[in-house]
Amino acid sequence: MKFRIIFLKKKHIYYAVLSLIIIILLVVLLLTKKSVSTFNTLVDNNKIIQADLTGDGKKDILYIKVENGKYYMEVNDGKNNYYLETSKNLPTAGLYDANNPMKITLMDITRDKVPEIFTQSSENGKGVQHVFIYSDGIFKDMFCDSNKIIGFVDVSNNKTPKFLTGKITNKNIELSNYIFLPDQKKLENFPYNYKDNYMGKDNVYSFIKLIEGLPQSASNKLENIFYPGLTEENISVIERLAQDNNTYVFQNCVFKDIKSDNNGEISEILWTINFKGTSISDKNKIKNYTLNLLLKPSNKTEDNKAFKIYSISF
Repeated sequence: MKFRIIFLKKKHIYYAVLSLIIIILLVVLLLTKKSVSTFNTLVDNNKIIQADLTGDGKKDILYIKVENGKYYMEVNDGKNNYYLETSKNLPTAGLYDANNPMKITLMDITRDKVPEIFTQSSENGKGVQHVFIYSDGIFKDMFCDSNKIIGFVDVSNNKTPKFLTGKITNKNIELSNYIFLPDQKKLENFPYNYKDNYMGKDNVYSFIKLIEGLPQSASNKLENIFYPGLTEENISVIERLAQDNNTYVFQNCVFKDIKSDNNGEISEILWTINFKGTSISDKNKIKNYTLNLLLKPSNKTEDNKAFKIYSISF
């Protein structure tokens, strides 16, 4: 019997070792991933979202379906089906509206590596919000409201995450603050004296009113809401909206911090805002617009690190 001796060249050994290191790093990354988040997914009609929603390490399937104009939600883990039943305080997941479809956000505010399900929809012109948590083998609706704004604070650092819900008034954006209580497995509201520029909400409010005033408001100069040196590329987004010759109506939005510094202080915030645009020349022409606003603390001393709009994109 003859034996073959295989000689490997140095470069082959190098590539083999490099491949092994990459595989190990990928495995470690998957095993140590702290949280799962899917940010602001639009549900035009029937939708399937895959994520581990039950904490068994396997991807489950979240079904969002429309029957007789109403939204229904269900999770399948491969063995069981879990119907997401809405609270008696708001016994609806919303009505399907092609001009204002449901939005789904998966965010782990409990820090247990299993994301909660946040839904935003509408019914008869009012907002419909629900927050579902997987607990004791079922999905519970632990929060519901008719607001049109949801937000997440301290999700990019090691502080306790906060969930916010809010609405737009004639003067500003009003927010309510909640934290998760692990022992009671519920969201608890606690008073917080917000400053006008908290999470950049004052500048976002001015921006929303600017868009709602188009095309007439296109000439308005609101330089104080923008980060110093905002590029023409970003300004062109507003000009394009004005040129589309629509009237714009705010529908809903969601925001979260996406970056914090070494001290745990928030340094970047993302606001995703949805508008309904109706053609001025033809009321039957309706289009949805989603704008992403990135906010950063101003570098001007007089602004006292207030969050300003750093970029605008579709």
